[in-house]
Amino acid sequence: MPSKLQYGLVCCALSPALTALAQAAETPPAAPQAAASAASAVAPSPASDFDGTIGLTGAYRPRYPGAPKQGFHGTPGFYLRWGRYTITNASGFAPRRSEDVVRGLGVEVLQSDRIGVSFSLRYDSGRRENSSPAYAGLGNIHSTLRARVAVSYDLRGPWRLGASWNVDAAGRGNGGVGDISGGWERHLDERTTLSVGSSLSFGDARYMQAYYGITDAQSARSVYPAYRACAGLRDIGISAGLRRDIARDWVALAGIGATRLLGSAATSPITRDRNGWGVNAGLGWRF
Repeated sequence: MPSKLQYGLVCCALSPALTALAQAAETPPAAPQAAASAASAVAPSPASDFDGTIGLTGAYRPRYPGAPKQGFHGTPGFYLRWGRYTITNASGFAPRRSEDVVRGLGVEVLQSDRIGVSFSLRYDSGRRENSSPAYAGLGNIHSTLRARVAVSYDLRGPWRLGASWNVDAAGRGNGGVGDISGGWERHLDERTTLSVGSSLSFGDARYMQAYYGITDAQSARSVYPAYRACAGLRDIGISAGLRRDIARDWVALAGIGATRLLGSAATSPITRDRNGWGVNAGLGWRF
């Protein structure tokens, strides 16, 4: 979903209107089938068994979900595809609309004209107590391996629906989180694509408690009262993005998004501002 246009409108109010209401985040909306042939003039051939993109990405977004202040985060980005397999930390670099990928190692299990099913594994770094003063006394959330299954469905025209669920495959106590999403994509010309999307994410009781709850022991070590987070909605968000094929071998990305925390995430003592927004950009070289 990264956030999973990341981690999100002021979601409750703006969400029904519009993307990506996660990664957060993290999956490009569908492109019109009719425009695919025009894009092929500058994009790598879909028939190729192997292709990839490397570049740089940057984002200005909340320092953590629920943070009152923004921060800049930049990182190298890459995308590699070999047949049905992909590995990436920047899914926006995917050269084809059928590459509905998220961070990590993925495999396309099923791809028809309308339905796509994929499975992926990724490393989840968890949360470090020293990553923000807001987490002082809360301890670390263990890193783990997450397994994700995703389903997408193409509606008529440029619309696409999607849903995903990922679990703590290593059993570190981090729980499961998922999302449902909707996206729209339009080619403005042969080289430029506009996408808009929205998403709604949710977590099980273990996930919500790990990231938004406060145990009695954590309360004793921190400034927060004890708080029990429940299974349910986590956030809702919208996003919009532009993708420009500068030349056959170069692609530029830019986007903006907003999120609103919901349920236990919104009322957690850790949350200082339930509304968040962010902008991002990237530049990649294809090969």
